[in-house]
Amino acid sequence: MSQTIQLDVAGAGNAFQQGLELSQQGHYADAIAAFEQAIQLNPTDPVLHSHLGWAAFSLGHYDIAIQGYQTALALQPDLETAHHSLGLALYATQQYEGAIGYLRTALERQPDSEDIWFCQGYCLYATHRYEGAIQHFNTALKLQPTYYEALVFRGDALKELGDWEAALASYSKALEERDDDSDLWLRWANGQKQAGHSQEALQGYQKVVSFQPTQWEAWYGQGGSQMKLGDFEGAIASYDQVLDLNPDSYEAWFNRGVALKNLNRLEDSIASYDKALELRPDDHRAWNNRGGVMHSMRDLRGAISCFDKVLEINPSDIKAQKNRAGLVKLLEASQG
Repeated sequence: MSQTIQLDVAGAGNAFQQGLELSQQGHYADAIAAFEQAIQLNPTDPVLHSHLGWAAFSLGHYDIAIQGYQTALALQPDLETAHHSLGLALYATQQYEGAIGYLRTALERQPDSEDIWFCQGYCLYATHRYEGAIQHFNTALKLQPTYYEALVFRGDALKELGDWEAALASYSKALEERDDDSDLWLRWANGQKQAGHSQEALQGYQKVVSFQPTQWEAWYGQGGSQMKLGDFEGAIASYDQVLDLNPDSYEAWFNRGVALKNLNRLEDSIASYDKALELRPDDHRAWNNRGGVMHSMRDLRGAISCFDKVLEINPSDIKAQKNRAGLVKLLEASQG
């Protein structure tokens, strides 16, 4: 009997070595088969289960990886790197709550691993524990000051806490490391917008569209920044770009109407509000603005009709009530 067990262990060792070689060559599917064969021959060896988990993880077979690591830890709770690996597999499948405990144990064993600090920070970020996430990202950055992902997601966590200036500082540090990431430029531009820095926001949005001309969100942000800076012609051009890419953007039609009104292009403004109202016929803001433009065009009845629509949608709209009352008086006076 002991000789049979010895033969099984020896066979498992051979299959394990084959699995290692296949993993090193990047042949993970074949490596998985080899590790599974080794486990059949020696099912109580935690190292075999752990390596099966790693090969499966490398191939993106996360369920197999999680099962492998869990079995390895059940057999040997202090197995080196298994807590980290299981935490990563749970992280990869967005099982963040489960990952947090394993990554915490991994940090106790490997406190100088910036990658574990980052992964734990991201899990905290994903579960809306932003202060804790920032602390973990900060530790990762102490260990590796140029850790790009930690800089980016620290900025995201600071943004969630409303600390836009600190978020921008983190994004700016990330841009020093990688200035060709259009998604990061969009984050930076949105942050500048929220912080009230319209000129900087405009520069950021321009950078995004230089990388991705079909990024309509950046064109929309660019239009908003141009509006803030009083460049209504530029804003209209940006909103036109949005509408070429996304014709159903209510906000672009609405804001385009505002920009056209500011340039006294009243008929074009009405047409833009009409397109917005095709998309959202019960939006009282567009009806209010349309009424204001009709008033500027001296179409009193048309303006009153718009404010009637506002009050049909929102009877307590004080602005519409006052505007309508004033227009009715003007109309009555004009009729003698």
